[in-house]
Amino acid sequence: MNNDISQALQDIHTLQQSLKVQLDQEQASLTGLAKRLWAQQEAEKARLSRELHDGVGQLLTNLTRRLHDLSERDSEHSELHELHEIAKMALADVRQLSRLMSPTLLDDLGLKPAMNWLCRSVLGHENIHYTCSIDTPEELSKQVGVLLFRIAQEALTNSVKHAGATVVQVSVQYHHNIVRMQINDDGCGFARQQIKPGIGLSSIEDRAKAFNASLQIDTAPGQGTHIIITVPI
Repeated sequence: MNNDISQALQDIHTLQQSLKVQLDQEQASLTGLAKRLWAQQEAEKARLSRELHDGVGQLLTNLTRRLHDLSERDSEHSELHELHEIAKMALADVRQLSRLMSPTLLDDLGLKPAMNWLCRSVLGHENIHYTCSIDTPEELSKQVGVLLFRIAQEALTNSVKHAGATVVQVSVQYHHNIVRMQINDDGCGFARQQIKPGIGLSSIEDRAKAFNASLQIDTAPGQGTHIIITVPI
C-alpha cells in the first residue's frame, strides 16, 4: 500500500516536472517569437524611414532650393520667401520623423547620443525642464539599445501629450550586468486601474516582456509618473 502511494506521488512529481519543462520551452518560444516580431517591425520602420528620406525628403530638398533661388531673384514677392520657409519646416519635420522611425544614431554613435537627441527632439521645443544622464558601456547590444530607445520614446511622448509635465528626468545606468532606465515626470499622473491600456502603454509592457525585463510604473492622479525598467544583459 505504502509503495503504491509512493509510486503515485513519484509519478505526479515526474508529471509536474515534465509540464514545467514544457511550459518553460513554450515561454522561451513565445519570447523568441516576440523578439523576432519586434525585429521585423524595426526593419520595416527602417525601410519606411529610408523611403521617406530618399523620396519625400529629396523632393522637399529640391523644392526648398528652388524656392530659395526664386526668392533671391525676386525679393519683392514676399510670398516666395514665405513658401520657402514653409518648405524648410516641412523638410525639417520629415527628417525628424525619419530619424524617429529608425534611430540610425544608435548604429552610428551608440545609446548615449541617441537618447540625448531623442530628449532634445521630443522635449526641447516644449516648456519642459529636462535632464538626460546616460552611463552605459559602448558594447551594449543593438537589441537592448533599441528596446530602451523605444520605451523612452513612448514615455516621453506621453509626458508631453498627456501628462502636461514641466519637469522630466531620464537616466540609464549599468551595474553588474543589469541596465536600469528610469524616467520621471511631474505631470498629472493617472489611476492605472481606471484607464484601459492604450497602444503606448501596451507597447512598453510588451517590449519589456519580450526581453525578460522588469517593468515598474508608479503613478497616481496629481503625483506624476515614474517608470523603471531593468534589463538583464
